[in-house]
Amino acid sequence: MSAVLGNPMVTTAALPLLLGITLALAARFAVPAASPVVTLFWAALLLFFYWDTLGPPAVPPVAASQKLIYLAFAGIVIGLPPGRVLGRATSFVAAIAFAAAFLWLGWRRLAGGSLDLQMIAALAVGLLALIGAALLIGRQPSPSPSAEEPFLAPAAVLALSFSGAIVSVLGASIVTGQLLGSIAALIGGWCLVQYLAVLRGGAAASWSKGVEFLLLYASATVLIQVALLAPKANPAALILSSLPPVVAVLMRGPMQGLLPGTRPLRPLVAGILIAAPAILAIMTAIVWAPHGAALGFS
Repeated sequence: MSAVLGNPMVTTAALPLLLGITLALAARFAVPAASPVVTLFWAALLLFFYWDTLGPPAVPPVAASQKLIYLAFAGIVIGLPPGRVLGRATSFVAAIAFAAAFLWLGWRRLAGGSLDLQMIAALAVGLLALIGAALLIGRQPSPSPSAEEPFLAPAAVLALSFSGAIVSVLGASIVTGQLLGSIAALIGGWCLVQYLAVLRGGAAASWSKGVEFLLLYASATVLIQVALLAPKANPAALILSSLPPVVAVLMRGPMQGLLPGTRPLRPLVAGILIAAPAILAIMTAIVWAPHGAALGFS
């Protein structure tokens, strides 16, 4: 049993997928999805994978990877209060939190004053993640939500995390790749259960604003850390990986006309459109990977 649980594929993919399915089932049949209890479960699972991947918190944190679990704690503290506590200030708080995370993770590089290609990519990733997350978290739920609406934020985090994991691993940043992969699998389990509910004629459960913020903040700050400190990660792929939240915001506006009228297909098509930049990011990272020759792409 210990050998199975010690397998990276189990802890990175299979275990979080099963836990995501379990949490989604609990949110459908035991407690409301918007309940603070569900937010606490998400927080506990997230911290479990941070602890399992990065180890216990270092006091004080020195390396950037040691700061990530503290940023996860900060995301939990900000995300736990009910959405109505912040009200219209939610977007502003999200923007401040993302900007502070970027400065804390990259202050050494910023202090160095060098503006190379990697730093430009990191600034673009941080700005796009900030804008996408702030707009996505700040949007108000529709009085009569469409079939795809509960999937917009989960699809954005799933696409960002999955592409970020691939880009990170191909950029020789294995640990952050494992962490992002775990987040992607966890959310994938949630989305699977919710989409099966839609196929059966029901409605998908929506994330609370706290869960939205927590998971967007966790995945985006890890991606920012990769952009800042993984010199082998492809800059274009990193920028593309940060775009899914922006596309998810557009799905409530200009891009809504691209969705079909058939109710069960709307979440699926919306998810594909949100994942489009992530798919391009993965293709870019594979083709221009430093060890692309070994993969058969160069």
